[in-house]
Amino acid sequence: MKPRKKSMPIALLLWFFLGFLAAHKIYLGKVQEAIRLILLYFFVPLLSVVASILILKSFGMLNFPKKLGPADLPALIQDPAFIAMAATAFIVLAAIWVWDLIILIKEVREHNERAAAESSVPIGAQEDPL
Repeated sequence: MKPRKKSMPIALLLWFFLGFLAAHKIYLGKVQEAIRLILLYFFVPLLSVVASILILKSFGMLNFPKKLGPADLPALIQDPAFIAMAATAFIVLAAIWVWDLIILIKEVREHNERAAAESSVPIGAQEDPL
């Protein structure tokens, strides 16, 4: 069975709207990479927030109350430590997202080049001789 060419616009739309679910990797037939990407989107920002909590706590800049309630939300959002943690997670997610875009463009081009090369091979030459 010959591989079919994949559409760059469709891959980009899947990346833009469903990238966190790795729909673009599944579209390219790379299910194992999709699973790794989903884990990457979840764990790397989480680990960056944990690291920023530890750093801020070690410098004594983390002064959250022991038990947070709904009334504490406005003060929490304005807290510099919370802003630092949110910014860290956002920067890490944005870096992964842009990196994934660069990889996606390369993978779609390579997939389409392989599909074009395999479709130009004569039918009898595709089978391996015994």
